[in-house]
Amino acid sequence: MNTWDKKKTTSSIFTYSTIGLELAATVTIFILGGNKLDDHFNRTPVFTIIGAFLGMAIGFYHLIKQLQNIEAREKKDENKIRKKWM
Repeated sequence: MNTWDKKKTTSSIFTYSTIGLELAATVTIFILGGNKLDDHFNRTPVFTIIGAFLGMAIGFYHLIKQLQNIEAREKKDENKIRKKWM
């Protein structure tokens, strides 16, 4: 395995692990925000549930966008390698 492949593998591992952490952080922030609103308005499960669903929706939307960007970047890199050898 050459240096380029090692860098690419390390970059991929870092990218995919941060995607999961970002999803978890988004959901957690929205749940905590919903919990604070529940405490403020004295509506126990309502805002927490809304926050959970909003956090999941926004988090998964962001996840899909990041995966599409990664796929486009990988295709671009593959095309560069192909053109290099032609």
